[in-house]
Amino acid sequence: MDTSHFRRRCFILLIVLFYSSVFNLASNMDISDDARGRKINSTPKRFLGSTVDNGTDTGDGYILCAEADLELPMLDFNCYQTPKGVIKKINFVDYGNPSGKCEHYRHGNCGAKTAMNVVKKNCLGKGRCLLLVSDEMFGPSHCSKDIKLFVQVTCTKD
Repeated sequence: MDTSHFRRRCFILLIVLFYSSVFNLASNMDISDDARGRKINSTPKRFLGSTVDNGTDTGDGYILCAEADLELPMLDFNCYQTPKGVIKKINFVDYGNPSGKCEHYRHGNCGAKTAMNVVKKNCLGKGRCLLLVSDEMFGPSHCSKDIKLFVQVTCTKD
């Protein structure tokens, strides 16, 4: 009797652990829309860096610039400089070969045409934005090398 009771408790414990791990993983997933409107899992397999720069204060908000390339295939930026900050405007997006510095970005000649729409759909009105730097996310860039993603947004201060 003691052995079967122990087995049942172990089995129940295993089931609880299994379901808690499944639901914990599901709650941590970040699903984004790609260039074709399909949902893709953008949960990073590991933490990767990207360049994020706070630009000019605009009075009711501030400029935030973020850059990544295929070596850093995840662009993660947020408006948490203030507790309730959100992305209120997408000022610039180029997935291809953009150039320039924060607030002075320039479009390259081979960028993906859907980049602005993808970033608006996934980031506008949110406090944090996580984007894959890939053709899967933005559609083809038609660049042969040195593909980059530059994003400039305006964050609210409230």
